[in-house]
Amino acid sequence: VEEAEGADVVLVAGGLGMAPLRPAWLHLLANRERYGRVVLLVGARTPDDLLYPDQIHEWRARFDAEVQVTVDRADGAWRGPIGVVTRLLERAGLDPDRTRVMTCGPEVMMRFVAREALRQGIRADRIAVSMERNMQCAIGLCGHCQWGADFVCRDGPVFGWDRVAARFNVAGA
Repeated sequence: VEEAEGADVVLVAGGLGMAPLRPAWLHLLANRERYGRVVLLVGARTPDDLLYPDQIHEWRARFDAEVQVTVDRADGAWRGPIGVVTRLLERAGLDPDRTRVMTCGPEVMMRFVAREALRQGIRADRIAVSMERNMQCAIGLCGHCQWGADFVCRDGPVFGWDRVAARFNVAGA
């Protein structure tokens, strides 16, 4: 997150991806003066699947940060948007020269987040994906978390889109 100082920062969380992005979001809020616009876009399958709902409610009340939440499916009690989180990104009105995007969630979601960011003119080296894989040894010896030539435990879990984009274009990624 420190590399993004001075920039607008957009975090896009899908499902359980909110858990690894939460510390980055808390850092942005605690150091608000070091960043431009800060945006958190959260997507979940249903309202019941949202992580940290009470904190999200508090964050949405802040005047110095933007928080938007969407769900794929909802019942009649849900009053927010329904649809995939990339729809929120489409409408975020980002400045491509100032924005850094960080995303964590299902790999298919991260692929579409990166594609939308690129479509908006954000350079690939300003997009980061956090690969959350099950790790066993945590030092790159067992190979359990190998992803292409990288080991998520040793080389990540955060990777620049410019480095890993080709891996997301493989069937099944």
